[in-house]
Amino acid sequence: MKLTLKHLFLLLITTYSLVGCSSTEDRNEVTLFAASSLTDVITEIAHEYTLEKGVKVRLNFASSGILARQIENGAGFDYYVSASKEWIDYLDSLQFIASNSKKGIAKNSLVAIVPIDSNIGKQDSVSINQFPQLFKGRLSIGDPLHVPAGKYAHQIIKKYLWQENLDRRILPAKNVRDALFMVEMGEAEMGMVYLSDAKKSNKVKVIFEFKKEDSDPIEYYAATKIIKDKKTDDFIAFLNGDKGRMIWKKNGFNVN
Repeated sequence: MKLTLKHLFLLLITTYSLVGCSSTEDRNEVTLFAASSLTDVITEIAHEYTLEKGVKVRLNFASSGILARQIENGAGFDYYVSASKEWIDYLDSLQFIASNSKKGIAKNSLVAIVPIDSNIGKQDSVSINQFPQLFKGRLSIGDPLHVPAGKYAHQIIKKYLWQENLDRRILPAKNVRDALFMVEMGEAEMGMVYLSDAKKSNKVKVIFEFKKEDSDPIEYYAATKIIKDKKTDDFIAFLNGDKGRMIWKKNGFNVN
């Protein structure tokens, strides 16, 4: 049978599709996008998963908003873990994730930190009302426009009516880990970061843990891409299983 140009074109498209599907299904890896505040816990979980299952986990850490924009612009991923439900819902509205896969997987809290050698000590629920007067320098937080930790920090600042005293002293960071780093390096006199990050540093100390009702719920949400494979399901089961839960708790997170 003589092949026409149309037949050749259809044959090429079919062959390309089959090769593409095969390479996706056969790859022995899972690609995970996760908020930067999860760097330590997710890296540890991924390491344990690879040791146990022999499946590589490719990790991409950044602020939740930056990761969402990467996915929106076509970045390949299997599983996305955000520090804010807002970005999960945003990707869902654009049909980049499977709606029925959305799930809250861990909780955190926001704390005020200072350099380890600071003269500022622990505060209680009364003295924290004078927060802007506790220091004269800059306050390091994540950029509220892209970083959930920064958004939560800004909500707390507004709730306690600290904007007038603090707005011009805020040092926004591209992610919460950088906000922590600014305090560690002495570039900022005070910071507002996640408790889990503060616990990992020996260069800062926590002076106050904010109440959960001071901001929107600080909960990590996750979702898969629209079409997922069994390896992604296996990783999610491990992430939420007994060993995964133990690693979450060890790193300072609350899990159900």
